[in-house]
Amino acid sequence: MSTRTELRDFYAVLGSEPSATAAELRAAFRAAVLRHHPDRTGGDALATRRTSILNRAWSELRDPVRRLHYDHALERGAAETLAWPLAGGEAAAPQPRRRVTIPPRSRWHTPEFRSVEGFRVPVEVFLAGPAAQNAWIVTHHIDGEDWRTHKERYWLRYAARHYRERGRLDDWLGAQERLVELDASFDTLARANLRPAYLAAREFLRGIGFLRTAAERYAPGSAPRRWVDRELRALLAEYRDQRVRRGAPVERAEAAELLLNYLEALDMEPGFADVRAAIMAHLRAGNRDRAAELLERAVAGPIREPARWFSVVQLLTEAGELDRASRLLAEIARGDHPEALNRRRIRGDPARRIGAARMRLERARGRQRAAAARRRTA
Repeated sequence: MSTRTELRDFYAVLGSEPSATAAELRAAFRAAVLRHHPDRTGGDALATRRTSILNRAWSELRDPVRRLHYDHALERGAAETLAWPLAGGEAAAPQPRRRVTIPPRSRWHTPEFRSVEGFRVPVEVFLAGPAAQNAWIVTHHIDGEDWRTHKERYWLRYAARHYRERGRLDDWLGAQERLVELDASFDTLARANLRPAYLAAREFLRGIGFLRTAAERYAPGSAPRRWVDRELRALLAEYRDQRVRRGAPVERAEAAELLLNYLEALDMEPGFADVRAAIMAHLRAGNRDRAAELLERAVAGPIREPARWFSVVQLLTEAGELDRASRLLAEIARGDHPEALNRRRIRGDPARRIGAARMRLERARGRQRAAAARRRTA
């Protein structure tokens, strides 16, 4: 006939409470062993089984670390229990109700969320893939919010990409600029890729001013400063091509002066293309004195690159100074400027360049004669 049993936790087996001290727990174990030892009960099988179970419970609770783990399991309601054998006619003892305490939730432990680009996304959305993740982030964290109120760099990076993909150029620029202002590292400035944003929004002067301020973070001559200077040069070139070479004559002349002022403020020497565009803009606007002043500055300046001699001839030709252009071209052909005839240094055939310059001169003389004839017949 099988013996009846009841399930008891380790403390109930020893006849103690979880709040007992180590000394109290040891005393309870000794009392239970003396009470159920086979020598005191005539060596029956029930006493032997009970003693074995007492030893099992005591071996677990006597170790402080193992007892701690058992207590945690008991609080969660997941503690191991033992089958305590009952004597014939013995009623099962009522089990003590253990109070299960739920530990306070930690904000770091959120298994129902996953991280996507710094945002907490529900697990089911995370498992649905990138499209669902992006849609959830936009709905819950981007739409209806203003980038001006955010300081989190991960938020600004995500929002800037969101604005760019949807053609919201002003918000795209604003988020990128704020990101660069918050993070002074060169890596953030380079990754922001501001120049395409300024070009797309046609905010040339805004970009020049912002990059100029950003350049002040880096020492002159350093690699980051050279990178910013190249970006400024490229942005100024776009401004020149869009505003100085195109548009109404008066607006072109104003844009030309602004371009030269910016170059001076940035301690950048105007390139040949900058001066040429400015001279042409003033000539078309009727500002011949200013055009002549810029031309003299360009011609009188030092020529450091041999190919620049041909550029000066072209500039004089386009400005209408045909006699001066012809004399300079003759000097080059005679060898008065030998570096201009060095094929390797000018990266081309000097004879072909001289021939092309002569053809431009002849066409310009033809236009001058035609204009003079029209004036005489008017």
